[in-house]
Amino acid sequence: MSSSTPAPERPDVVQAQQAGPPDPDSQERPVIRSSARSGLADSALGTRNLMTLAALSVVSMILLIPLNYLAPAAGAAPDAVLVGCAIMGLWVIPYLLPATVVRRPGAVLIAATIMGIISAFITPSGPGAIFGNLMGGLFIEIPLALLLYRKWTWWSFLISAATFGLINGFLYIKLLKVATGAAYPAVTITIAVASALVGGGVTILLTHLLNRAGVGIDHRVKSRA
Repeated sequence: MSSSTPAPERPDVVQAQQAGPPDPDSQERPVIRSSARSGLADSALGTRNLMTLAALSVVSMILLIPLNYLAPAAGAAPDAVLVGCAIMGLWVIPYLLPATVVRRPGAVLIAATIMGIISAFITPSGPGAIFGNLMGGLFIEIPLALLLYRKWTWWSFLISAATFGLINGFLYIKLLKVATGAAYPAVTITIAVASALVGGGVTILLTHLLNRAGVGIDHRVKSRA
């Protein structure tokens, strides 16, 4: 009488039977990775925006070079200080234009840095021009930052322009008081802010003209300026 003993089951077969069918959720899925460069391209440091800022900075030197030569004469007499306040709008244009054209956080400071480096070599201010241009850029950038960079409209640009004129108006008052011993705070600030607002309006007009010419991005569809 022969007895047959069942063959021992293989361990790998037993484990496969116990495991059951494969879970589709546990199968390896392709990992989709998004490049960080896509976000960078849309920022002020993106290639297109950076080239636009560089071009605007170079063109703006047409205004900044003569203004830097005229600025030292502002403290010579009260009339000279008032004239300096009256042309405040000319100072606004180079600093506000990067914001109205590129409309990205930090655009003004990048352009101000470029203008400062150029001014350090070709204006009487020397290396101090870098600091001076950065301060001018900050006067424009800070109001936009306080609005969380969400308002790229005509009134936000005019707020930045008015802030630029107001702060510089106070600086001109101190300059006038040190140089001549006299000060006309109400007149000085009024002229400086009014001129800065005119400069802001001219900048907005220039932006529309540049958009029509294909320079920068026309944002009028997203937000009416």
